[in-house]
Amino acid sequence: MNKFAFTYLIKQDKNTWNDFVISLNLLYKNLLSHLNCKYKVLIFCEGNPTSNANSLIKFLQIKNINIILKKINLKNYVGRKSSEKYINNFPHVSDCTKSFSIGYRDMCKFFTKDIFDDDLFVDTEYFIRIDSDSFFLNIERKFIINLQRIKADYAYLNGTIQLEDKGVSLGFGKCLFQFCKKNNMNKDFLNICQEATLRPHIYYTNFEVIKLKWMQKEINQRLLDHIISYKGIYNYRWGDALIRYYTIKLIGTKILSLNGCLYKHSSIYDSRNFLKRMMSKIYCKIKFKYDGNKYEIKPSRLDKFFLNMN
Repeated sequence: MNKFAFTYLIKQDKNTWNDFVISLNLLYKNLLSHLNCKYKVLIFCEGNPTSNANSLIKFLQIKNINIILKKINLKNYVGRKSSEKYINNFPHVSDCTKSFSIGYRDMCKFFTKDIFDDDLFVDTEYFIRIDSDSFFLNIERKFIINLQRIKADYAYLNGTIQLEDKGVSLGFGKCLFQFCKKNNMNKDFLNICQEATLRPHIYYTNFEVIKLKWMQKEINQRLLDHIISYKGIYNYRWGDALIRYYTIKLIGTKILSLNGCLYKHSSIYDSRNFLKRMMSKIYCKIKFKYDGNKYEIKPSRLDKFFLNMN
């Protein structure tokens, strides 16, 4: 039985595969090589890995890392029919030059529910999501220990809960409210549904740890089926992060906040001690003006010193 399945979903383009190589290399260096439990790495992809990615995969397999590639057609995997008509490019909430593609919304549905029905998880206790552009720059021993000892149903990185933009949560609170009324949920559900409407929150699900038995509970499945049936993922760009946060808040479960890492996904998140957090915050603010804080590519000696990277 595997304790963990570290899981990637890779978009079939060169830049995504290049990010994946950096992400997996850092994951191996800072986390996988220090684990003493059984685990595997799953890579869902729509095509063949690039030569660099293939070389890394083969290298890690020589190191006895269990890596499984599964080729999928994402549209078919999530069951989106060609007859279903949606806006091809949903407007970005903060940048008029960007938009959310249909493929992006397929990804949201993939991580909301569909992936958890895959046969590759039958021998696994915990699902761990890692995005191709998620980079663990430094991990402390306490993070590894707490992860290996996890008993909770859900874990996230400390300091990453965020407010969601109401531009991508339209109608979500109403959707939850209707489910709660129909299923006689706890008396606090109105406040939760109002929060989801007026001040929605999210977990930063580009890294998350989920107990698969909890995810497969009947009440979870009914709630997720209800949300998916509203087509809000495709029509309003409801994200898996929003859905995960309120699934947990409505149903209730044991949650673990993981401390002790320096993590990058778009921005830098530091959950180590106070001194390290202050040093990294000041340094990143200064350094961003020069190179955009691309520490995952080739950190300098100054980067390693001020960020306390190995």
